[in-house]
Amino acid sequence: MITSTVGCRVAWAGPGQLDFEDSAWPAPGPDQVVIRVESVGVCGTDLSIWRGDHDGLRKGSVLGHEFGGTIVDVGANVEFRSVGQKTAVDPNLTCGKCQDCRAGSRGLCSERKLMGRDVDGGLQSFVAVDAAQTILVPGEPDSRALALVEPIAVGVHACARAEVRFGSHLGIIGGGAIGMACALQARSLGAASITVVEPDPQRREAIEAFGVSALAPGDVPGQRWNVAIDTVGSAATISAVMDLMVPGSTICVAGLATGGTLPAAGDLVRRELTITGTFCYTTANLHTAAALVALHGLNALPHDLIQGLRNAPQAIEDFAQGRLGRGKTLIIP
Repeated sequence: MITSTVGCRVAWAGPGQLDFEDSAWPAPGPDQVVIRVESVGVCGTDLSIWRGDHDGLRKGSVLGHEFGGTIVDVGANVEFRSVGQKTAVDPNLTCGKCQDCRAGSRGLCSERKLMGRDVDGGLQSFVAVDAAQTILVPGEPDSRALALVEPIAVGVHACARAEVRFGSHLGIIGGGAIGMACALQARSLGAASITVVEPDPQRREAIEAFGVSALAPGDVPGQRWNVAIDTVGSAATISAVMDLMVPGSTICVAGLATGGTLPAAGDLVRRELTITGTFCYTTANLHTAAALVALHGLNALPHDLIQGLRNAPQAIEDFAQGRLGRGKTLIIP
């Protein structure tokens, strides 16, 4: 049970502004658990929220949709969850009744709301969530790595959509967290080769240290690819990756860059290329990601640790200014 009554949180105060505030620690509803937040990831969605690019944002909203921690309280109706368990959180709030929800594809629900944007997220000391949103991480995981479950699940889903399998020669455009999550899952699936194209030299160094080949844009891989995942998603990157594929390949687009158009139909037809998209993840993908975090801990992805919620506003501003670091930025409250 929680015995103190004061925590802290990082709240949106308007475009480009974040406030550090005291907050009351929540009591759980009957179907909820309370989580002591121990790890929060920063990603591009957080930056767009910080900038005020989303409609309907309200001042005082708490950012953060990639997070996890330790269960410290449970509601009266909660079963199969107990104090002390380590968990990540599915930040998607959905109707739970539609065909997509019943299939485990909560990210496709037409009524979906996202924690950290539409309702308060994880950049706070404690948060109450429905027990059904918790994704338990088995064993004795490093609490600092729990926020990696959500972005790794995106990579797990992208690999499934791209049909990465044993023996695949995979190219990945973009060496950020999603690109490296794809590399992590592809390695677990037995891909024969994995190559990441990344413009930032510091990140290329981190990718190589991760045990994956890293190229600068414009470099040609030694082995052409039969599957690729584009985590940027611009017309330029899709066109560039097409030139590195063998006929009959699949290109899966995971990025949401704006501007430009898809390549001409003739390029797709004559080379029998398939272009598909991927968005979010399924509940099963989250559990796969939790198993990967249990196995690898912080070594699952290249990362940078930021200690303390008080330093979160500066970390987000640094990210917005292009100071990307080695990989996923993790804030440790």
